[in-house]
Amino acid sequence: MTRKPDLVVVNANVITMDPSGPHAQAVAVSGERILAVGSDDEIKGRAGPDTQVIDGQGLTLLPGLIDSHCHLLSLARTTQELDCRPDKAASVAAISFRVFEWARIVPPGEWVRCYGYDDLALEESRHPTRHDLDEISPRHPVRLDHRSGHATVLNSLGLRMAGITADTPDPVEGVIERDADGQPTGVLLEMSGYLSQRTDSSRTRNKMRQGVVAANRLLLSHGITSVQDAGPENGPERWQAFRDLIDAEALQTRIAMMAGAGRLAELTDSGLAWGSGGDSLHLGHVKVMLTMTTGALHPNIEGLREAAAHASRAGFPIAVHCVEQEAVMAAAQVISKLPPLPAGVPPHRIEHCSECPPHVLDAVRGSGAAVVTQPGFIHWNGPSYRKNVDPASQPHLYPVGALDTAGIPTAFGSDAPVANPDPWPGIHSAVTRRDREGQPFPETAGSGQVSAASALRMYTQSGADLEGAGGNKGSITPGKLADLVLVDADPLSCDPQALKDIKAKMSIVGGKVVWEGR
Repeated sequence: MTRKPDLVVVNANVITMDPSGPHAQAVAVSGERILAVGSDDEIKGRAGPDTQVIDGQGLTLLPGLIDSHCHLLSLARTTQELDCRPDKAASVAAISFRVFEWARIVPPGEWVRCYGYDDLALEESRHPTRHDLDEISPRHPVRLDHRSGHATVLNSLGLRMAGITADTPDPVEGVIERDADGQPTGVLLEMSGYLSQRTDSSRTRNKMRQGVVAANRLLLSHGITSVQDAGPENGPERWQAFRDLIDAEALQTRIAMMAGAGRLAELTDSGLAWGSGGDSLHLGHVKVMLTMTTGALHPNIEGLREAAAHASRAGFPIAVHCVEQEAVMAAAQVISKLPPLPAGVPPHRIEHCSECPPHVLDAVRGSGAAVVTQPGFIHWNGPSYRKNVDPASQPHLYPVGALDTAGIPTAFGSDAPVANPDPWPGIHSAVTRRDREGQPFPETAGSGQVSAASALRMYTQSGADLEGAGGNKGSITPGKLADLVLVDADPLSCDPQALKDIKAKMSIVGGKVVWEGR
């Protein structure tokens, strides 16, 4: 007897991202997986009396989108924090006023958490300091996180609660900015891990769960059904936290959790290996931070080789955080010398690849690494880049077209909460190389643009491939997970300028409708 589907979506413009059958009208789902893809008549003929039928109303059905680089719990935290992004606070004074207003409703002694400020976009073109925050919040510890996640400002009470004084040495990976007298200014660079060990204990589990519920809903409202969590401190307790949130149905978005390079031994000692877990949660790449905050590579090239070799011996691919071209080049050199990965394990990755001029691109291509990058940064930060980045470097920022032309496997992420997780502004910038003001961003011939089909692939099938789940999701193909999103426009035929405005109308995870919009 032919299996009857549990759910069918009919009367839709189905873009499957499957080259063997790129377009269809309808999809049938049995359990958590796609049963059949075809015409309305074919799929309607399969339906039984108990089949849920969804009328797509001629809208476009896509595979569920995959955000290949985000920070889920940080995104959850921002749903309960003060937004200090440039469009909300354009000056240090405006940030101070927002903190003052927020502190009025927060009990004394409780942290006032803020996010999204950008020193380069502020009228003063500088970081706020503890002196800017002390007078307006003397009874609250204040933490203000930079939009990049790589800088934090604490007021004086916050510094005391974090145990940071003039006598505190800089941690190995970070910098405590100091004034002429050696006193901390409140500006801390590359110290989020340091601070999380000292300041996050005050957050209640219930508060975090509320934030996760909100973040989950936000992702689903954008049609994102899978994320790859790139937390550099991810260890066994984060794995268990995700497991608990999924079991409690607070989290329906699928997660590939990267392993923090410094936590890998703990994870493997607890019995986890690459790919451990299941469809809802599995262990992915080892995240290695490679920065130049102090003016030199950290870790140095030998430290990077050691971290990469450790991961490789344990059977893990690495994902190296690289922004500056020197970091991208170093990562490419190290990756090129690693032994082959086990069968079925996806390639090593370079995360961000923000600065990638032609000679660096050649090194990345020669290394065999894949790239996960963020074209959404051109959309959101293009005006700031044009103002603050060397004009000679601007054409080589996030050059998705050049990566694609070079044949380098590439997928897209948002880096949320560093940027808004909405994928469509990023897709728009990948296709048009225009920013949020509608201005063209500098590029060399073909360095910045890809087709709409390629951009969509980088948010679907390529994302699945680069987490090692390409046979399980990423396209609307029989046998794959029924992760689907119904959107209000066809990204392959609409005006490219309209891509940024596409909205999800329904998200389906594992054959269940988990979010509906108006």
